Amino acid sequence: MPRLCVFAGAASGNSPSFTATSFEIGKRLSEAGFSFIYGGGRSGLMGAFADGVIKAGGDIQGVIPQFLEDVEVAHQGVSQMVVTTTMHERKMLMYEPADGFLILPGGLGTLDETMEVLTWRQLSRLSGPVFIYSPNGYWAPMKELLAHITDEGFVHTKEVEDTFWLEDVDAVEARCISFLKHKLHNP
Repeated sequence: MPRLCVFAGAASGNSPSFTATSFEIGKRLSEAGFSFIYGGGRSGLMGAFADGVIKAGGDIQGVIPQFLEDVEVAHQGVSQMVVTTTMHERKMLMYEPADGFLILPGGLGTLDETMEVLTWRQLSRLSGPVFIYSPNGYWAPMKELLAHITDEGFVHTKEVEDTFWLEDVDAVEARCISFLKHKLHNP
């Protein structure tokens, strides 16, 4: 079963649609046959996504550093929760088993993780596609920045080829399912 690493905000953002679509994406992709690994939180879009997976009976593993678990932000309903000592250890445990990466709206943590995954892909430390859910152009400034950096010769075009910018839930589902079918036929 292909596993997606999911990055999402620990906050819900200003639009109620962020929460609803995060839940829906988790539910639909779980029903399509994906398993997930994510930051382990119960709040915000992270929690909504996990709730969608759980509602569909799917498999989702949380990875959370001890200092966040200590303030009781860990989601108690996930299939498995791994508690780490550091944020760096958390990231390694999230990235390494992933077949691909799904980015939902979020803040600085989500931005940090996204940039790190893109960088590690450029350095051939990670592989797999990156699916960026950008409702109403949420991540458009990041897309423009990456295009600028690429145009200026600091990022190789091939490094951003497997980065998909998706603006609605149906597009996320379709692109991820296309990846799933390819993965099943080309293990």
